[in-house]
Amino acid sequence: RTVMAPQKFILEHILAPGDVVTTTSLVRDIKLTYEDDILIDFNTNFPQVYEHNPYLTKLDPKDPSVKKIVLCYKDGIPLAKFERLHFTTYFHRDFEKQTGIHVDPLYSQTDLHLSDYERENPPITGRYWLVFGGGKKDRTVKHWEYTRYQEVVDRLRPYGLRFVQSGAAKADHTHPPMKNVLNIVGWGGIRQLIWQIAHCEGVICPITCAMHVASAFNKPCVVIAGGLEEPWWEAYVNNYGAFGPHAQPIDVEHKYLHTLGLLKCCERRGCWKLKVVKDDEKKKPLCELPMLSDSGQMIPECMNMITVDHVVEAVMSYYTEGTLPPIGTPTGAEPELSKISLVLPR
Repeated sequence: RTVMAPQKFILEHILAPGDVVTTTSLVRDIKLTYEDDILIDFNTNFPQVYEHNPYLTKLDPKDPSVKKIVLCYKDGIPLAKFERLHFTTYFHRDFEKQTGIHVDPLYSQTDLHLSDYERENPPITGRYWLVFGGGKKDRTVKHWEYTRYQEVVDRLRPYGLRFVQSGAAKADHTHPPMKNVLNIVGWGGIRQLIWQIAHCEGVICPITCAMHVASAFNKPCVVIAGGLEEPWWEAYVNNYGAFGPHAQPIDVEHKYLHTLGLLKCCERRGCWKLKVVKDDEKKKPLCELPMLSDSGQMIPECMNMITVDHVVEAVMSYYTEGTLPPIGTPTGAEPELSKISLVLPR
């Protein structure tokens, strides 16, 4: 019989690291569906996301049999009001639109892979939660009041929980230092973030890359989301069926704290704004309900509605529901960077 040559694609996505992490779902599902009938390589500004990925094949971009596909999910944004689908599934749709090849989402999570070294050697000692108490300056509507992250830590430490503050230390980020945490803001890049999350107890964060990484490793994650985006568009939960009928359900669902339907500006769909207040000459969509918090920080009213109690209860629910083992004694050891962390893994 005639043996058909495999189809070859170099997929490309060059955006924020969290967006790049979500493309891993499509690559996995293509390979699990079509095996060696389709060969995939990937071009991105965060190639570390794809390190140790078994589904990639090195392809020559000059090979005439190789097709380049630039992936995009943004056509799904205006549809999110009507379609209750997670935005990762729009990569599948975009791939089919450009190639004619249908790929069903097979799992309701992203797909990241560790080296043996990363798997066997935790970068931080002990049990710890990662907390991302800030965010990028270009999307301040995602920012929760910074002092509330500290209040969450202060409320949970007496129960024996220990915390590590993480995040990027670039000029376009802000992560005010916290007390009674191990501060590793700026330590390493996206590969080290993946390593941190793979070994953590759980994650507390706004809508950001960390939640997508947590999904890959079935880690508890409390997401302080407000009314920015539709929950089915962003959340790793089962109740919306947002990954389609063929996707395996999520084993460890995130606690996605949103306000959709509670305010006029996010009554029927997310607001999709960028800034809380105008801080430059560029025209950017502004929050319709900015407010001055007790600490003097301007935040959206939707984020103000999410209280410290909400976050504390969400974290503790992972223990009361039995997702995580008992916490232990309140005098548990403080997390520290392990000795092996001095040599960053590849």
